[in-house]
Amino acid sequence: MGKYIAANFRRKIRSIEEFQQKYPEIKDIFIDGTERPIQRPKHSKRQRKNYSGKKKTHTRKNIVISDEHRKIIALTPTKAGRTHDKKALDKSGISSTIPAQIAKWFDTGFIGTNSGIVMMPKKKPKGKTLSDTQRQENKTISGIRILSEHAINGPKRFRIISDKFRKQLANLDDTFMLVSCGLWNYHLRLAV
Repeated sequence: MGKYIAANFRRKIRSIEEFQQKYPEIKDIFIDGTERPIQRPKHSKRQRKNYSGKKKTHTRKNIVISDEHRKIIALTPTKAGRTHDKKALDKSGISSTIPAQIAKWFDTGFIGTNSGIVMMPKKKPKGKTLSDTQRQENKTISGIRILSEHAINGPKRFRIISDKFRKQLANLDDTFMLVSCGLWNYHLRLAV
C-alpha cells in the first residue's frame, strides 16, 4: 500500500511533457491552498513565521492541485502559515509545468496568475459593486470550483490533518499530509 501512495500523485512535476504523459485525460485542474492549525511555537521568530492573519492562529500551509474527479494530482511542500497562496505556488514551480491548454481554476488568492486559461471569480472593486452579469459569472465559477474544496476536504477526514498538530519534529506534518492525500486518492480509486 505504501508503494501505491507514493506513486499515486506527484510532489513535483518537472516538465510539461511529464504532466501530459502522467495525466493525458485532464482538461481542467483546480488549485487552492489549505491551512492546518499547529500548536503555538515557543520561539518568537517561529511564532511570527507561522501566524496566519487569515485564520488568526498558527498554521502550516500547502497548495493542493486536483482534477475534476477530486483526485489530488500534486501537493506543494508544507510552508509556514504566513506564506501567501500565490507565493507558495510560484516557489513550487508547478504552475509552469502545467500545459497552457488546460483550464486552471483559482480563487481570488491567486490574483496575478496569467499562465494559459485562468478561471477566477471577479473581485469587487473597493467602494463599488459588481454588475449582475459579473455576479452571475462568479456564482457559476464558484459552483464549478467547489470541486477543489471537496478535494481538500478529502484528506481532512483524517484527524491528524484537521486537528491541531502538536508534534515538533521537522517535516512530520508534511509527511502526514502526503500520506493523507495518498489515502484519499486510494479511497477515490476504490469508490469507482
